Amino acid sequence: MRFSVPVPTALRRALRRSLTLTATAAVLTGIALPAAHAAGPTSRSVTYRGHQFTVPAGWDTVDLDRDPRACVRFDRHTLYYGTPSTDQDCPSHLVGRTEALLVQPAGSRGADQARTDRAAHQVAAADAQVRLTGTYDSDPGLVEDIATDAGLTLRSASSPEPAPSTLTAASVSSTSTHYTGKGFDACAAPSASAMNAWNSSSPYGAVGIYIGGAYRACSQPNLTASWVSQQASAGWHFIPIYVGVQAAGITSPTAQGTSAADDAIAQAASLGFPAGSVLYYDMEAYSSSDSSDVLSFLSAWTKELHARGYDSGVYSSSSSGISDLADHYGSGYQMPDVIYDALWNGSADTGDPAVPSTLWANHQRIHQYSGGHTETYGGVSINIDSDYLDVAPTASAVPHGTVWDRTRGSSGAWAGSSTEIDDNDAITAVASAALPDGTLHTFTVVPGSGVWERVRSASGTWAANAVKMDDNDNIVAVSAAALKDGTLHVDVVVKNSGVWDRTRKTDGTWTAATKIDDNPSVTRVAAAGLTDGSLHLETLVPGSGIWERVRSASGAWQTSATQIDTNGNITALATVALPDGTQHIETVVPGSGIWDRVRNAAGDWQASTQIDTNGNISAVSAAALPDGSMTVDAVVPGSGVWDRARSASGTWQGSATKVDANGDVFAVQSAGLPDGTVHLQTIV
Repeated sequence: MRFSVPVPTALRRALRRSLTLTATAAVLTGIALPAAHAAGPTSRSVTYRGHQFTVPAGWDTVDLDRDPRACVRFDRHTLYYGTPSTDQDCPSHLVGRTEALLVQPAGSRGADQARTDRAAHQVAAADAQVRLTGTYDSDPGLVEDIATDAGLTLRSASSPEPAPSTLTAASVSSTSTHYTGKGFDACAAPSASAMNAWNSSSPYGAVGIYIGGAYRACSQPNLTASWVSQQASAGWHFIPIYVGVQAAGITSPTAQGTSAADDAIAQAASLGFPAGSVLYYDMEAYSSSDSSDVLSFLSAWTKELHARGYDSGVYSSSSSGISDLADHYGSGYQMPDVIYDALWNGSADTGDPAVPSTLWANHQRIHQYSGGHTETYGGVSINIDSDYLDVAPTASAVPHGTVWDRTRGSSGAWAGSSTEIDDNDAITAVASAALPDGTLHTFTVVPGSGVWERVRSASGTWAANAVKMDDNDNIVAVSAAALKDGTLHVDVVVKNSGVWDRTRKTDGTWTAATKIDDNPSVTRVAAAGLTDGSLHLETLVPGSGIWERVRSASGAWQTSATQIDTNGNITALATVALPDGTQHIETVVPGSGIWDRVRNAAGDWQASTQIDTNGNISAVSAAALPDGSMTVDAVVPGSGVWDRARSASGTWQGSATKVDANGDVFAVQSAGLPDGTVHLQTIV
């Protein structure tokens, strides 16, 4: 990383005096100044297309008409004048911005969009002759002075940003940010002709482009929505990279991370990238002392991208940002959907010893395996970093989000709003059970981390933090059931392994997990504790149906499971036990709705009955109440959660009632408490 050097205040004052004297002398004498000359001991001056630009003496000046392939880089104090080439000769990876200027003919496209962008530390000015793009680190006033004293009207850095509603329509699909294979990234987006040459003869199918940010070092004369559309049509895929504030500059992690995400979306949308695209934050290597701030910043970045419909990616070094993310996975920070791992080991794959294979395992990685070097294809040479991508649409990934709790009072009235009880955005599944003492125990699955427990006391207070109670990082589903003796069972599905049971004793300690079902095809599980002290575990085997295994009141598990529903199309299930000794299983059949099956007190299963005909239902839960009634809650994607009650006499409510209008809910869990209340928990 390169850090900019601010111009001292005293020098700025001297420069301002020099600017005034030089401009005055030129007007009084009518003498045309040479194109580049020393304007005084503290400054130097360039005249270009009728304007005189005076900069500090320590700055470089570059005539782009004489050296058009010079890299217009904003990480150095330099005045560039002329038209930059569409094929600049830039190093592959530059990060940082300082006080610098690019002045070019008014008819040409600017190095960046001709608008003020506070997030990008950029100002713009233009007239009939020239167009100026100025960048800054900590001294926007210097750039403003140079521009205004050259006779240009400046759109100051305090000008408001365009509102998000002004974003341009998408010109490419979000799948343009998904790809499996080799890619490259370059500091400046290559010209269309260069891309065509490489498309024909290089091994690369994706290109990293720097879409914005205060630390984007290279100008981007080629990067437009039409360029993106043209390259997408040619078959290229993209890695949109945003280079904002770096670790040492983070002072308000949440605010800065949120702001960066908003600006990245604005820049991406202006280039034609729609919601669903993956946007990557470039966080260069940093000291371990900055880890907490960086994790909070990136968490806010991810949360805001998700809130606005984009997927989150993070680029960083294996030894700092990527290892920090892996080490803190499941600890409360919101994790990116994709990691972009800088580990220059020359291996074109996505492996990294610092990242467990279970994390970001579902086509969620890019590996930058080689740093800056020059490659030539079709007669075109570009300095690049080499990448290997394995990024697929998020539809193929496991949905994840935070947990929200909504209460139904003992009178039957639902609370008007939900409360977030766990802000870990990596949660994929939730289960809960109430003990006879009135406590509610909620269990969440965090892939790559395990199962975490959070307790609500009988008085209604949630524990401040969740506690890990199972560290198996391959758990994919969870259920919980309380028994009348005060014990609690948590049953989990371990990917390709089967079902494991763990017991919480009455003293609050947990036993070791025991495998009770070795069927590797089980995908979901639900459990209920009956009044006789037995525990009934229901498992879903896709294509086969529902299988049950019973644990007796004495603690002995059946040696084999019994098939109780042969419908192989079932995709979700829930079960509850009622005070009269009966048990209900609710199953979801896509295109059909919810079916209820009852086990009577004698132990006989009855035929299933359809209780909801909404074929769009995707998830279901059920809660039993002390008065013998029960509730069934269903998720309808895009609509929310709908509740249907069954009275103690066995009558189902005629129609379902919407109790949560959040259409982003994808998982639901309900539990009845001894006081007659119901807690409905959702993952959003």
